[in-house]
Parts: sequence; structure tokens; C-alpha cells
Amino acid sequence: MRKAYLLRSIARLLDDGTDVVEAVYMWKRHRLMFPFGIVSFVGMVVVAEWAGWDEWATRIVIGLAAVAVAVAASTDYRVLAQTSDGLFLLQASRIRQIATRLLEMLPPDATIRPVGGTVLAADWEVAESVYTVPRSSEQAISRIAGRG
Repeated sequence: MRKAYLLRSIARLLDDGTDVVEAVYMWKRHRLMFPFGIVSFVGMVVVAEWAGWDEWATRIVIGLAAVAVAVAASTDYRVLAQTSDGLFLLQASRIRQIATRLLEMLPPDATIRPVGGTVLAADWEVAESVYTVPRSSEQAISRIAGRG
């Protein structure tokens, strides 16, 4: 179901007659995400104390909420789509796995290769940027990488 929404959102942004062959939802975190998250946590804990929340549990929860906002703000969500016209990189929604805007058409010789990962996600180089791809989409990006 989620894949169908993603494919429809891509087709809506492309020219008529362009068929979507495969698509992958992926993301890239800013290199300063961790310092930004730490500063957000500490800052909000201090603000919570200043605002009069005396319980540490409440301050920590407020700090963790700030970290969640900081991480979301420092993450770029993208969709890589293989179509009948070529490869496209699209901006994706932060909340739902849908494409929201066409960013660029990638050249036919664009690099798409695995560069690492974890148990839950794989890292792939796509046109000189490294993106994280969920393991559930790894077969799809492998098919795109082997496009010939």
C-alpha cells in the first residue's frame, strides 16, 4: 500500500506518458546533526528549568522532544525514481513516504552503489551523496543500480 502511494506521488510530478519503473525512499542526515541535537537537548532542559518545571523527568522529556525536532529538521528526505525517461531525484515528505517535488534528473551514468549500513538500513551512494535506505527498499535500489 505504501509503495503504491509513493509511485502515484512520483507519477503526479512527472510528464504525462512517463512510466515509473521503480522507486526508493531514502534520507540523508546533516553532518552536524548530533551536535545540533545535543545543543537542543541542553538548551530546552535549561529553558524548562527556567520556566519552572522542577521535576527532572519533565525536563528530560522536553529535552528529548527538542532532540526529535532537531533530528527531523536536519534530515533531508529524498526519493530516487527510475522511470521510462531516466533517473530522477525528488524531494520527499518528512511525515509520509511520498514525493513532493522534482529536484533533478540524474545523468545516465550516475553512480549508485552500496557503501555500508547496519542491520536496519543500508547506505548507498547516489550521485556523489550517501543516503540511508531502509532494508525493506534494498531490493528496489539494487534493481535501480543494475539498470544497465
